[in-house]
Amino acid sequence: MARPVILETDWYTDCDDVMAARVLCNLHKRGIFQILACMINARFDESVRSLDAFLLDDGIDVPVGIVQEWVHEKKAEPTYQTRLARMRSKYADNNAAENPLKLYRHLLAASPEKVDIISIGFAENLAELLESQPDEFSPLSGAELISQKVSRLWMMAGRFDVPEGKEYNLRGSTGTSKVITESGSKVCANWPTPITFLGWEIGNAVVSGTHLPENDILRMAMVDHGSAKGRYSWDPMTVLLAAANSPAAAGYTSVRGYVSSAPDTGVNTFRQDDNGPHEYVVFAHEPEFYVKQVDAWLAKDGPDESLLCGLPNTISIPK
Repeated sequence: MARPVILETDWYTDCDDVMAARVLCNLHKRGIFQILACMINARFDESVRSLDAFLLDDGIDVPVGIVQEWVHEKKAEPTYQTRLARMRSKYADNNAAENPLKLYRHLLAASPEKVDIISIGFAENLAELLESQPDEFSPLSGAELISQKVSRLWMMAGRFDVPEGKEYNLRGSTGTSKVITESGSKVCANWPTPITFLGWEIGNAVVSGTHLPENDILRMAMVDHGSAKGRYSWDPMTVLLAAANSPAAAGYTSVRGYVSSAPDTGVNTFRQDDNGPHEYVVFAHEPEFYVKQVDAWLAKDGPDESLLCGLPNTISIPK
């Protein structure tokens, strides 16, 4: 049975979010995930249209939510978003998209089973959900609703190969964006379900997407980004980790404990504890092992059936 999942993505200047969206779509089409929605936690003029167009091109029609206010540094519109936004989309612009807090609370309250959340960007929408109050969708607070309806949070965030990690999703580009740093700190400190982290050092060792055909819109997005020869794989690896549903099934070991992120700087630290609610993953194989896995799921229709394991929650590694 497909596991319901919500994607949190910054869908910002990097193309690894587009790579992750392709992997997510393929997992949905193979019956491993049921995508309930995609939430954007950054904001360009074409954010919603470009993400929705990419999903529709892959045969996925789900609601898209976007952070309501963007108070961080203004950057030039990414070329890949401009290109994708020319394609068919059900949204006229960002203002036509859903309010992420309302969409979260509606979907979680209505779900008959627990939902996995995959976060490959900033934590603002998650922090807002965490601190939300009862509404027309549920009499529960945000923390209570998460406890009742979320299975696990899978986060591409932090760095765990050094004592004090400095990683973009928790601190922004300069480490001075207060909303970003405070949101990440709140989620690390107060999120009521288990969190599995894939740190910067993992995705930074794996370059994927080198063999996509020229006419693939994912390939075009990577070229637009300047990654024609492949891109570091932080975000698609996080989606595949969630799909495997455990570090061991995805080819990792893990270390359990408590992750903290400083509210003023976004610097993350870790305290080991076998009973802690958090874990970060560690390679159990050489990087090429993961390259093969990611590349297989980046293909337009995903890996050949012969490469898939028969177990519904395990992602096999192509030989």
